Order: sequence, then C-alpha cells, then structure tokens
Amino acid sequence: MSSTVFVCGATGTQGGALIDHLLKSDIKVHAITRSLNSPAAQRLQKLGISIAEGDFDNDESVKRNMTNCTSLFLNLMPKLTDLNSSLEQARHLLKIAKELGIKQVIYTSGVSANNPSQNKYWEPKGIISQMMLNKQAIENEIRNAGFETWTILRPGNFMTNFLFPMNQMYPGLAAGTFTTALTSDTVLPMVDPNDIGRFAAAAILEPVRFNQQEIEIASEFMGAEEIMRALSRATGKDFKAVFMSDEEIDQQRGVNPFVAGQLMMRGMSSFVDLEKVKAWGLPLGTFDQFLIREKARVDTSYP
Repeated sequence: MSSTVFVCGATGTQGGALIDHLLKSDIKVHAITRSLNSPAAQRLQKLGISIAEGDFDNDESVKRNMTNCTSLFLNLMPKLTDLNSSLEQARHLLKIAKELGIKQVIYTSGVSANNPSQNKYWEPKGIISQMMLNKQAIENEIRNAGFETWTILRPGNFMTNFLFPMNQMYPGLAAGTFTTALTSDTVLPMVDPNDIGRFAAAAILEPVRFNQQEIEIASEFMGAEEIMRALSRATGKDFKAVFMSDEEIDQQRGVNPFVAGQLMMRGMSSFVDLEKVKAWGLPLGTFDQFLIREKARVDTSYP
C-alpha cells in the first residue's frame, strides 16, 4: 500500500505547510473541510489533493476519507467556548484511526505541553493553562494508543501571529506599537510554520527515525524589539515595543487571555534547545525570510 496521510487542518497554517512539503514526494493526502468553496480548499483542489466536505464531528465523513490512510497528522484548534473540545476530538479521531489500521500519528502540540506547570509564569486557572493541559493530555493519549510509530512536535511562537488576522490580538500593532506583557529581556522561540511542515513531512517520510520523538521546534530566538525592527525593515514603517508595567499587567491578566498568555510566553525559551532542533539537519527559516516570502500578507497586514 502506498503511503497516504490524513491531514487535519489541511486548509490551515500547519496543515497547509505540511501539504506543501509533501507535494515534493509521492505521499498522497486526504483531508476534509467544512466548505469546498473556501479559497484555501480550492487551492488544495487545484494541487490535486483529495479533499472532501465534512467535519470532525461527522463520523461518516471522517471514516470515508481516512480509510486506506497510513498516517494521521493531528492538528486541532481549541474552541474558546469549550476548552475541552480539542481533547475530546483528539480521542475520537485517534479511536477511528486505530480502528481503520492507521500506523503512524504525528501531533503538533505546543512548547512546554509535556510539562506546562514547570513554566515559571504558570497560571493554573488561566485559559492558556487549560489549553496547555489539554495538549498534555492529548500527548499522553498518543503515547499510549498503541500506534506503530508516533511523533510529537511542539512548535514555538508562530511568526504568522504578526500578520493579519492574528496580529489583531495585539491592539495598536497595526499602527506600529506592540504593547506587551513580555519584558525587554524576553526571547521568544519564533517558528516559521513552513518549518513545522518540514518536520512533519520528514516524520512521515522517515517514520522509524522519528518514532517516539518529541521535538520542540523553533526557527530562531527573537526579542520583542528585534521583532519590531524586522517588521520595520519589511514594511518601511516605524514599529516599536512598549512594555507593560507590573501594575498594568495585574489589572489585565485576569480578564485578558492575551496578556496572561504573554506572561507565560516569558518562560517559553527555557523549554527549547535550538542546537537540538538544528541537530535534526533540517533547514530552518528566519523571521526576515518569512516576511519576504509572505510580502503580500505583510502589505495587507500593515497598509
């Protein structure tokens, strides 16, 4: 049987990046989407990807399109209205995958998900903390599910967070001011989604090499001021970072999940060893290269 991967989130950032890398191989791709009329779905159809209408809550569409697949790329988005939805969905998809004889699972989790409470800025009752605990639970499900091979990838801070629409979580950034709960000393493990796709594709192509590997992924470390300078170079506009005071953070951390999330991001870099990432021998991008490649989106994000 030729290798075929069922890609969750094929029309999204990570799934799309994986598919772009798999197009260079003879691996087949199956996927489902809520709407075949979306621009992302139409792009995949033009590339020859087997994509059908359906969703993860519809067993019939999942089973029909997962049948005869050999690998599962598990990539789920939590719902802010139901933080446990991704865990329940993961358990269900893993159960179906096991029943259908899928041999390999690749899961994209998040930096620190294996031990999130070790983050110096851990907030047990926060929304971000609950998301991380669900990722941790999904990792445990995968380790114990009995698949022939599995790989867990833990990406850092997505470079796409600084492009529309994700940059809207940073009020004022579109106008040139990044007001943040990070500190001037904080470095973030920035990751180009293209690098996530590259690692996931490598795991599919070399399942034995990547079997039972848990890999933190970062393309480079950058501070907030470095990120702003890169945006300035890419746009020709002025960008600056403004660091919130402790008093401002205390006022917002309980009601603004983005501020609470940035507090936890202060501790992200301690979970990533960039030399270990490089030791896999896969090319890594930079934020400057990402902004050049995504110039059209940069121009739309910062008109």
